[in-house]
Amino acid sequence: MSMIGPHQGQELELMLQGKKPCAVFGDIIPESGFIIEEIIPEKAFAPYVKSGQIIRFEDNHNTHDGHIIKRVIFTLPNETWRADAILWAYNLRHLDINVPFDADDIIIGLLLGYETTDTEEFVQNIQKKKTHCSQR
Repeated sequence: MSMIGPHQGQELELMLQGKKPCAVFGDIIPESGFIIEEIIPEKAFAPYVKSGQIIRFEDNHNTHDGHIIKRVIFTLPNETWRADAILWAYNLRHLDINVPFDADDIIIGLLLGYETTDTEEFVQNIQKKKTHCSQR
């Protein structure tokens, strides 16, 4: 669901150090209604959200197959604009317009604070997987 890269598992630490402006977590909401902490680390971020060191945003989106995707975005206080931009990029995927699928991955990667080379590598890996799957 979310872009996985070199910040995986280090988002909070990097944000508290001011090295990462934004982090996104999300998944399909299961029947229990609760997404586990390993997927969306609400408890880990909660004290910093409460103190105002980190700002929390939430977006729920209905999928075409009847599921609900919950996304939680955490930003540094001076980087809240990134949450709106990321949601805009994710929403491009759900519109009936022809947008190259990797374009929004590039935008989201850069908004999350990934280096350009890391974002390019992520997109190349996705393209390799798509090519490999289509050749089967």
